[in-house]
Amino acid sequence: MHHSAGSYELVFSPVVLSLLGLWLDRTIGTTALFAVVFALLGFIGSAILIYYRYSAEMAEHEKGRPWAKPS
Repeated sequence: MHHSAGSYELVFSPVVLSLLGLWLDRTIGTTALFAVVFALLGFIGSAILIYYRYSAEMAEHEKGRPWAKPS
């Protein structure tokens, strides 16, 4: 897996979700409420996903190492 995929997720998820929120704001007639909320949710979701992928990858690397905690 390419390690740069996380950087793309951190950019594209908030952008796509904020565009969806902007469309929803224009449809409903609200000010940038949904655009901001969706962008924040996209960023937070991407950050959580990257964290758990990193944790799983590090746990996989640690398997069988002498210093690894027994499962």
